[in-house]
Amino acid sequence: MSITSDTLAKDPAESLFAWFRSMLDTQPVYRDPEKGWQVFGYSDISRILADTTTFSSDTARAFNPPQPDLDFFDMGNLVTTDPPRHRQLRSVISSVFTARAVTGLTPRIEKITNALLDGVEGADRFDLIDSLAYALPINVILELLGLPVEDEPLFRVWGEALGTVDAATVPPEQLENEVAPAVREMNAYLLEHVRRLRKNPTDDVLSRLAGAKVDGTYLDDGEIVGVTGLTMFAGHATTMALIGNAVLLFDRHPEVAGAVRADRSLLPGALEEVLRLRPPFPRLARITTADTELGGHTIPAGSLVTPWIGAANRDGSRFPDPDRFDIHRTTSHLVFGQGIHFCLGAPLARLEAKIALNILMDRYRDIAVDETGSLEFENPRQLISPTRLPVRVSG
Repeated sequence: MSITSDTLAKDPAESLFAWFRSMLDTQPVYRDPEKGWQVFGYSDISRILADTTTFSSDTARAFNPPQPDLDFFDMGNLVTTDPPRHRQLRSVISSVFTARAVTGLTPRIEKITNALLDGVEGADRFDLIDSLAYALPINVILELLGLPVEDEPLFRVWGEALGTVDAATVPPEQLENEVAPAVREMNAYLLEHVRRLRKNPTDDVLSRLAGAKVDGTYLDDGEIVGVTGLTMFAGHATTMALIGNAVLLFDRHPEVAGAVRADRSLLPGALEEVLRLRPPFPRLARITTADTELGGHTIPAGSLVTPWIGAANRDGSRFPDPDRFDIHRTTSHLVFGQGIHFCLGAPLARLEAKIALNILMDRYRDIAVDETGSLEFENPRQLISPTRLPVRVSG
């Protein structure tokens, strides 16, 4: 559900960031009676992400009641899959997102970006999310997958449903009545395309998945559907948030925007700082497989643990003056995870955002958030991103 705001001063993510600062100062590890162990510090979270044996990603089965539609999707959900199957599934899709493969998409991304901005040619006000930040990555990812771009409205609905799935925090009745029906529709849609492409493969990712084998055995239907659905959702949500958040922060820090305009080589570093300060997905979920110690606390086996990536990226012990927008930082953030679960789509998200921001700055000498428009945000505990971002531009 989106949160409506009239001005940037009411950005709901700011209250989340204030909570991060408070918890880092007072309780970097604490147990919430309803939501389990909450972890905020960089070093603790880095350890959690690296230790996949003690901190399992398979939270869905542990905390959500059995649900056929969600269970089918989770067969290929890399986010909630542990080794060795995680490695096997990841190997099938990883070749699509190598740096070389992604760089080869540059001309197509540039063409789509220009076509989308041609659609608002002559307008001095438009919604950046609908016009570009959402439309660009969803078009790119659907083309990669080999799915009809005209079906995009369906993916928006399904993506919102997937975005609400959160171990031990979504009431069972919501999973059953709201999330499961949307996932059921998505599963059926993707399965239909998988079966079609098995008979008549084309040159796209879904055809490769449909014909892929691991250790001589074809992937199960649920594994293909899960990998595809996750790629579709994460593949557009991350880029949408990165582009929108970059424009927000450039608007709030005109000196940074001016520096980047004058020297485009600063843009990659600026985007990394946008990711650090406003990570699209602020948290992950893990379940302990054995008793363990974290931050001076003994955490029993079978406990839900929530590493707050957004807090780790504002940990002053790792990032001096952590709330400052400093595009010259060199310390690594944890936005895309770490180790075996490092986000496969990170190179694509970075490239799409870099191309989009460069073309925006080429086309318009000034881009400002239109505070008289209807500015809306996602729930920042699920996704830190504007869902409507009205801007004023001058050519």
